[in-house]
Amino acid sequence: MLQSPPMGDGAVNEPAAVDTASQNAAHAVCPLCLGLLQTVIAPEDSSGSSQSLCSVELITTVSSLNDLSRQAATALAGAAEAPGGGSSNTNAAIVERRCVAMPSLVAVAASIAAEYDMESFALEVSLPASLAVRHQALVWHLRKQQPQQQQQDSSAGVVIAKELAAAVGVKEAVELKYSSQLAAALGKLHNADAEVCITVTMTQPDAGAECGWLAASAGNSKQRRGHWQAARKQAQQQAQQQQQQPDVPAVTEAVVQRLAAMPEAAFLAACPASTAQLAPPTLPAAVQLQACRRTLHIGGRYLKLRRGIPQSPWHIDGERKGEGSVQEAIEAAVLPALQADTYTFIAAGREDIDVRMLGRGRPFILEIQNARRGVPPPDQLLRMEAAVQQLSNDGVAVRELCHVPASQLTVLKEGEQDKQKSYTAVCWLPRPVTEADLELLGQTKSLKVQQQTPIRVLHRRANLRRPKVVYEMQAARLPDQPPGYFVLQLRTQAGTYIKEFVHGDLGRSQPSLGDLLGGCKAQIVSLDVLEVHMEFGQQ
Repeated sequence: MLQSPPMGDGAVNEPAAVDTASQNAAHAVCPLCLGLLQTVIAPEDSSGSSQSLCSVELITTVSSLNDLSRQAATALAGAAEAPGGGSSNTNAAIVERRCVAMPSLVAVAASIAAEYDMESFALEVSLPASLAVRHQALVWHLRKQQPQQQQQDSSAGVVIAKELAAAVGVKEAVELKYSSQLAAALGKLHNADAEVCITVTMTQPDAGAECGWLAASAGNSKQRRGHWQAARKQAQQQAQQQQQQPDVPAVTEAVVQRLAAMPEAAFLAACPASTAQLAPPTLPAAVQLQACRRTLHIGGRYLKLRRGIPQSPWHIDGERKGEGSVQEAIEAAVLPALQADTYTFIAAGREDIDVRMLGRGRPFILEIQNARRGVPPPDQLLRMEAAVQQLSNDGVAVRELCHVPASQLTVLKEGEQDKQKSYTAVCWLPRPVTEADLELLGQTKSLKVQQQTPIRVLHRRANLRRPKVVYEMQAARLPDQPPGYFVLQLRTQAGTYIKEFVHGDLGRSQPSLGDLLGGCKAQIVSLDVLEVHMEFGQQ
């Protein structure tokens, strides 16, 4: 869209670009591009003028997660009716998006620096496809300006094509301008791999009318979206819905290629006449800047030291069940220091509310969105571990808290169903336990069990038959207890319903412990998880 200017250290020479556009080539630079490149870095430039063709806005988010006075209704909004289901629980935080007019990029940078802890920043630019449409209109316009004999000369056409190919695209020019100026204003280096990304988004009320005819094509194109792109797209859609604006496609390589391959007649038939003639937009544009930190993953292992604590908040008919939750205890200790928007608690399976989690603990990950602070140092992580136990009144403990790579999410999912787990259960038989019973259970290896969905969870899970394996068992009498009581230690395939394996669930789990012991009706008194057998943590 712009002929290459001298770049020097990466900054665009704004006065030269403005003078060239206004004096020598009224059609050479569209007003939208000019507004982007003329946006002031400071309230007043060297000439004492602060006039710009674009306004500058800062987009921020405010989360109820960081509001100590948030109402109980917020927590109830995401509460499940029952504690089973899955091992991934997204919190019920309400995130409010705010748009604040700013006098300059310096002011934007100061606000971002005050909010985010960062060593460097990445930059992403999102521009409306109307700029690509205007670029193609400019291409046709320049070709028509060539003398007739040059149009007939194929070599002249080659020269024109090379000149257009060498031109600096507006997106590249914007990236050069803003990365250089934001680096100076923030005092931080621009780094494409930085944790914090600043997204520059241009919005313009006329853009929908100018490029709406491309929306269907742009919507069908498959684009790779990263952690920032997805968040930016969601924010744009929310803003458009609030303002009742149509979805405006962005400038992408697919859009540029489609326009370049389109015959002039087809282009002029689809493009609005005012846009094709490079008429100035009727309404001013806005340059919006928003900072966002890439998703952080804080992992560890949790222990549940008392019964009666669910893994995640549990409400039935508006009434809370259990004593707090594991998720909330960890949230209260870890999240305040990070000042995030939202988070998801992900664990390698889950235990029932009346089951303790002992041993090394159950692996979990907090997937934290848009944290204002980076990964806490080791000493602070240790303090967070201590805070979990204190805040839960010694009901929940956390071990090995650390920053983990996103690849560990796959490890958790595999561990939920494919790994092995060890349990200890106190069981009861309606007859005395014999030495033959103990020996039989100890000799049973790799027992295949067919388990139909338990009756107790049938209201929320599909009625399926699941093959599971009990790899080994060891049983022992309990001293000072009636003769029908014994302790059973098991190592099983993940996902095995231990309670149902013991009592049979009215024949839905076969064989059951009672079936192995001569068809008696075994019962389970208590159950603890001792180990989730999987490698997890920093790799």
